[in-house]
Amino acid sequence: MVTHCLYTRFVGHSLRHHSAIALLLAAATIMTGCGGGGEAPPAASSPASMRRVTQTDLEIAQMLYVDNRRTPQGFYLESAPAIQGYVATSHLKNTDVSPATSQFELCTDDWNTALAWSDQAAIGAQASNLVETNTTARYYEFGRVRPGTPQGYLRARVYRCSYLDRSNVDLRTPGSNAGQFNQRPLTADELQQLAEYLWQFTAYNNYGHSVLKSSGTVTSNGIQHTLIIASLVAATASTCDPDQIVGWTHSAASKTGATHIAAQALWEFGARREAGVVEMCNPN
Repeated sequence: MVTHCLYTRFVGHSLRHHSAIALLLAAATIMTGCGGGGEAPPAASSPASMRRVTQTDLEIAQMLYVDNRRTPQGFYLESAPAIQGYVATSHLKNTDVSPATSQFELCTDDWNTALAWSDQAAIGAQASNLVETNTTARYYEFGRVRPGTPQGYLRARVYRCSYLDRSNVDLRTPGSNAGQFNQRPLTADELQQLAEYLWQFTAYNNYGHSVLKSSGTVTSNGIQHTLIIASLVAATASTCDPDQIVGWTHSAASKTGATHIAAQALWEFGARREAGVVEMCNPN
């Protein structure tokens, strides 16, 4: 059982059969409670006039079934190390260090503290060896190799508090808090990179999901950045799969850096894939 919120990439391996779709959708559902990005449940649907993308519903459905484009051009993504096996990336949490009722991602501005947390978390996990450390303006990273077939490369990260403090984000009880964004200057570009980075640690970074658009705006209190995300919901008693479009918005206050998250259901439609052909249908 996976106990860390993470995204995993396989290098040298691929899913070859469409029969794996149901398994992948189930995995995405399991990850939802993990919430590295702090997914909030969508609020009530918005009018059709809220549509703010250029793709047609058919084009969106084709993207979701084929899974050939999860993000738009220019979206912030990390390249996985070129190794055979899998690469799993997670942010260490308080529960990796000691038992607790609430669960949140850790932060520190001291490298030695971050290393100690990483070592402590590794003791309770499967055997792995520390082989690399990296420091960025956003986090400390500790890379460990886990033997086996396939071999695993585990990247455990600890946020730097000077960048992001998410101690008020309880991953077990998702709410509107997204953390204290301490990046200065606090710009629209920085919020965009944060929103797109956090997306990688959510259930949205799985088969059956696609970011249609990533855009920001200035508000009276600060800045906002919204990812418009399409999600395929596997039908259980019908041959028509519902597709849901959600606006996933991070808002940051200019003066304090207090950051919140909200999800707004925009619209939905039905589609199906038969004999390799995607077509529209009525899910009702």
